[in-house]
Amino acid sequence: MARGKKALPKLSELIEKFSQEDVIAVMEKEYQSSPTRLIPSSLIDDTSFVSFVKVSEQTIEAFASGLQEKGFYNPLVVREKAGGRYELVLGRKRFLGAKRAGILSLPCVVLNVGDEEVLLMLLADTRDQRDTNVVELATICKALMDLFHYTQKTLADLTHQSRSQITNILRILSLPSEVLDLISLGELSYGHAKALCSLPPSQIGPLLRKIHDEGLSVRDAEALARDSKSLTESKEEKALLSRYNLCSDVSIQAKSVTFRFASTEDKRKFILKMLKKQK
Repeated sequence: MARGKKALPKLSELIEKFSQEDVIAVMEKEYQSSPTRLIPSSLIDDTSFVSFVKVSEQTIEAFASGLQEKGFYNPLVVREKAGGRYELVLGRKRFLGAKRAGILSLPCVVLNVGDEEVLLMLLADTRDQRDTNVVELATICKALMDLFHYTQKTLADLTHQSRSQITNILRILSLPSEVLDLISLGELSYGHAKALCSLPPSQIGPLLRKIHDEGLSVRDAEALARDSKSLTESKEEKALLSRYNLCSDVSIQAKSVTFRFASTEDKRKFILKMLKKQK
């Protein structure tokens, strides 16, 4: 009788496995004793899900120097692709460092894993790094949501974050690509990035330059973002009221708009005008 296909792990099993803090360390320890292949670096492609995320030149050079001096302690983890090529799964900084060092053949463990498990491995690896790259984390979370319909609650469990933190992390991806590059390279903090996220696109550049030129703290950047956003909203609201000639005496606060009328008749005309505009 033919052997049936191996059952795919349930979501609950994947969450339990990859929510453990040491899951990647345990896996890499197992890979040290697993059969490895020497694969030409020219046949290995960068991790498709996060290949656009920048790694600093300083980091790449440090890994290149370390590999030239000590070699590979852990093999890279890859999976097979069509056409005799491979895709990197784990060990991206080592991979980029090896390419910089001109190492032509790389020790690899080849896994047979699908996209979902690759993303979960990347998520756990990114989560557990000393300096977590929030752009990488956000990119992986979004891919799990888009491709496999993960909820923010599930992602919160996997990343050991709250749901509100996951929401804030995902908002980072709304920023322009050049800002995401600055975050990835460590030139802009996550706190500063969150302040920028609260602004319309036209105001991101000016605040970013202020952060860079004046060395603003996160608290100062948040305060400027709030002031700038409030001023813009106030101007837009007053322009709208003026456009429709709704009222001559208007007080606009953060969460309220107050109309003052010279007489009851003026108030009646205003209400009739509003009702007419809604028809």
